[in-house]
Amino acid sequence: MGKSSAGKRGGGTTEEHTSPFVRELNELRRGRGLDAADLHQRIGPCLRAACAITETDQPAAARQKLVLRLTELCGRLPPDLKLAALAALGLHEEAAGEFLDRRISWLASVLDRDPRTARRRIDLAFRRLHELLGAPAFRSDLHPLAGWYVESMKAMLRLDRTPPELQEERRIVAEVDELDELVLPFSVPAEPGSDPVPDITADALFGGEIVEARQVSASHAQFIMRLPNPLRLGQRHEYGIRFTPQRTELRPYYAMTPLRRCEEFSVRVRFDRAAPPSRVWRLNGVPARVIDDGVDSGDALTVNRVGEVGLEFHDLHQGLSYGLQWSFD
Repeated sequence: MGKSSAGKRGGGTTEEHTSPFVRELNELRRGRGLDAADLHQRIGPCLRAACAITETDQPAAARQKLVLRLTELCGRLPPDLKLAALAALGLHEEAAGEFLDRRISWLASVLDRDPRTARRRIDLAFRRLHELLGAPAFRSDLHPLAGWYVESMKAMLRLDRTPPELQEERRIVAEVDELDELVLPFSVPAEPGSDPVPDITADALFGGEIVEARQVSASHAQFIMRLPNPLRLGQRHEYGIRFTPQRTELRPYYAMTPLRRCEEFSVRVRFDRAAPPSRVWRLNGVPARVIDDGVDSGDALTVNRVGEVGLEFHDLHQGLSYGLQWSFD
């Protein structure tokens, strides 16, 4: 068994010293980590390649690519290793800006372990990052509303009450510094011949406040949410919001069509048990027109005895729709 050490490189094992990714991560964690003023000069060649950093990138662009890539990969680690990696690199908001020894002490206190154990946890996290860094990076989100992406989203649609109610909880990641507002779109397509005004209300449940509502079209609205504090590049934030369309007649589907990157999406719909749908089917990355045509995908779902259907999706594609559709034939 290798012995942990408090040397400037963290006293890693032989395996770590033979891994270029781990050596470069250990170089980055020194001092203030990814908050260091000379960060762009300390990014090694392996990390530059893995984060698509080019020689023409300005320091701010190089930092953005590095922070977003490492934040995304840290999100794939088990909770304790994720915390260790974020703290070591200076990406955790409660340890950002501190020097390495202070960050390790903070990590040890959160884990309720001694600093040597915290260092070993960091070493293990960096070895796991080494395994992930060889995977292709996500392409950039070119939508004009870019500035953050959705790491996970949970939705609960209640159709057993009048009016229906949709509750969403999201964990987002900032792609820029000083992100202080989110633009949240919501659509309620009307049935032909019904009242064309959606009259949607939105209430922030936690993580922000609604400061403006915009009526974009007869079926689409946007809500501006102000965050409690501006987010820094790579920082995560969770919020919850409740949408209440006043229209009682809704089209027979619920679908989320991501306009920006979305990694995980889960939805649960609760139907009125007195009048359940005769058929329910999955929408797994389909064009919007397919939903409008009401074509049964053949991927049938079962409503449970309390009137609910739940689904999960991963690595969603922008512009395609995910969710479920039903019929009362």
